[in-house]
Amino acid sequence: MNISAYILEYLKRHGSVTVAGFGVFYLENSKAKLDPENGSILPPSSQIAFKVDYLAESDDLISNIASQKGIAFEAAKNELQIQTDFWKKKLQADHTLEIQNIGRIDQGDNGLAFFGKRLASDHPDFYGLEEIRFSDISDGEKLIEASTKEKDYKFSKSILWIFLAAIPVAGLIYLGIAQKELLFGNQSFDSLSAQTKTKRIEKTVPVQLDSAQIKIADSLKRAAFKADSLKTDSLKKDSIRKHTPRKWYPKKRKSKWQK
Repeated sequence: MNISAYILEYLKRHGSVTVAGFGVFYLENSKAKLDPENGSILPPSSQIAFKVDYLAESDDLISNIASQKGIAFEAAKNELQIQTDFWKKKLQADHTLEIQNIGRIDQGDNGLAFFGKRLASDHPDFYGLEEIRFSDISDGEKLIEASTKEKDYKFSKSILWIFLAAIPVAGLIYLGIAQKELLFGNQSFDSLSAQTKTKRIEKTVPVQLDSAQIKIADSLKRAAFKADSLKTDSLKKDSIRKHTPRKWYPKKRKSKWQK
């Protein structure tokens, strides 16, 4: 394990680490970031920061290295110093230094600039947030578009079935209104009920006759009644005469001596 791996491990556990004779590495929260190189959006996480300090002193990292490697404290201190001296010389010569898994240091006219690595954080504020790739977004849009088309197809199909089911229902309603005989047969009392409903009841107005007309009508009735009675009596008498046998009476002889 090289020195940069011990620094990173100590940094993750404690949040900051002082490298004697070089500077201080620490963690800070980083917002979501667009990564054009990988074509993705990086979620919020922790990012390594650095503050250069060639006069920094601390024995914590040295003790940690000594315990993990199982060597003496002085041996671990010498090993760390050799590593930091190398970093300083390389940065001075190339004006740039890449520390594995930690970041890059660039030296310019305005001083040193550090570009730290982003770490996958286990902090609760960042739980469940993952990297989003543009390729996944485009695929997701295709999936959403496909699902939308499928929903539209299902909706159109449902409307079609409703329309097909409504046609026979509308036909039955029309027949029930306009052609009742086809569904329920002829009704025996339709004509009678129609006549009863439509026929107007007319009131009979009694005819009023004056007294003279009443007398004339009575005299006419009486005359007719008498004529009928006389005719009836004559007919009865004729029938009696016809059916009644005549009695025979012997003729009287004249006496010879009758003068």
